[in-house]
Amino acid sequence: MRRSRRRAGVASPAARRLPQAGVLVTLVSTAGYGLQIDAVRGELTLLAMTAPVVLIGFGLGMVSGPLADMSLAGVPHEDAGSASGLFNTVMHLGIALGTALTALVFFTTTDGSPDAGLNREAFLTVLWWVAGLLALMWALMFHLPRHAEDRTD
Repeated sequence: MRRSRRRAGVASPAARRLPQAGVLVTLVSTAGYGLQIDAVRGELTLLAMTAPVVLIGFGLGMVSGPLADMSLAGVPHEDAGSASGLFNTVMHLGIALGTALTALVFFTTTDGSPDAGLNREAFLTVLWWVAGLLALMWALMFHLPRHAEDRTD
């Protein structure tokens, strides 16, 4: 019987494009959300906010699944549990750090003021910081590993 050979840790071009497209969807949605908030000011309705937020979630979903698969593809079977635990720990640490830095930017901008206009400007500042980091993330995705050594299943 013939054994199949596969490349360990190789991301096919399609698998690599999905998270890149997801980051672009998230980036465009975040920028659109910021422009919408800036243009409408205080009259932004919940319904108007729904579309960009749903698109942001959709884009992030396009990133998270394939990124986990690409990150763990080259891990030997006997180490899969530990690698998965480490991957999830790093993801949660990144979420916590991102939330803390976002709050830092927001509260540094508002300086604790209850003024609605200042809070809106702080939120816009946070959105532009996030958009900049998404652009950096998109650029870094071109450096995801393309090949790994061959191994037999």
